[in-house]
Amino acid sequence: MKLGLCLEMALLQLPFEARVRKAAELGFKYVEMWWVDASFKGTPEQLAKLAAQAGVQFTDTVINAPDGSQGGNLTDPRQNMEAFYARAQMTLAYTREAQIPATIVLTGNRVKGLDEKTMEESVVERLKPLVDMAEKAGVTVLLEPLNDLYDHPDHWLTSSDKGAEICRRIGSPRLRLLFDTYHMRVMEGDLVKHIERNIDVIGHFHAAGVPGRHEVFNGETNYPFVLKQIERMGYAGAFGLEYSPSLDDETSLRQSLTYLQA
Repeated sequence: MKLGLCLEMALLQLPFEARVRKAAELGFKYVEMWWVDASFKGTPEQLAKLAAQAGVQFTDTVINAPDGSQGGNLTDPRQNMEAFYARAQMTLAYTREAQIPATIVLTGNRVKGLDEKTMEESVVERLKPLVDMAEKAGVTVLLEPLNDLYDHPDHWLTSSDKGAEICRRIGSPRLRLLFDTYHMRVMEGDLVKHIERNIDVIGHFHAAGVPGRHEVFNGETNYPFVLKQIERMGYAGAFGLEYSPSLDDETSLRQSLTYLQA
């Protein structure tokens, strides 16, 4: 399995560039970042050079904030989305030029006074122009469900099945589901069966320990078993660790790799 590391929740005592190099030193071949106008201050070409020099591949970036604070909620059909599409275009262009294959999109929060069907149709209709932009850019958009119990109160998309259904409705190879095993363990459980029935549209994975969002080797999820099942299903992409270390960062990350590679 190709194991990756999100550089936004670990090694935070280091500048971003040093995090990239440290991740490679620890044994990660894949890394990911969030917003392209936040963590790294250079050009996409400079980011690609940094990755090449470190010997890692960035797997994805992020377009918007989970609560809709950057560009607005996809869930509200009354909201002007000009700022969202401008941000999406900027992120897609940067992601492509940095030689990164994918970027993440979040639906935003529930809207008071709107029913579920109205919000779902709004999400679908607002994703369609984004997917058109992604197709032109040659970048894959990853739609990520989150948990609303602990980390993202009021978030609308909290189901992997619903996310997969939306991907299938739109029907583009440039829209895929990001299956976060931490969020979906909290919301759904039964991870392997959910992954199995949606593997056709899954484009990436995230992982953290449950409860707490800490180390994958501490918690109720048997990650070596889950990884074995994902490989059995033919998944060949990256499996990204997105967690907050409760131990010294280097110790935590080394132990995580050892645990998952055993």
